[in-house]
Amino acid sequence: MFILGIILIVVGLGCAGYGFIQNNSMAAQLNSLLSSGSVNPGTMFIVIGVILLIVGIILCVAGRKKK
Repeated sequence: MFILGIILIVVGLGCAGYGFIQNNSMAAQLNSLLSSGSVNPGTMFIVIGVILLIVGIILCVAGRKKK
């Protein structure tokens, strides 16, 4: 369970980082605005990344308490 928590933390950080890059990229914002009408294309990635990060931390703490 501890290893799965670490994997989720790494994936969550990567996903949130990708979302921040998408929100700060003018080309991604313009493309998203023209295709779907959304101005912040990375918000979904940031939310998913934060959720994965929280679940990963919980799994790491639970895995350490089991030992």
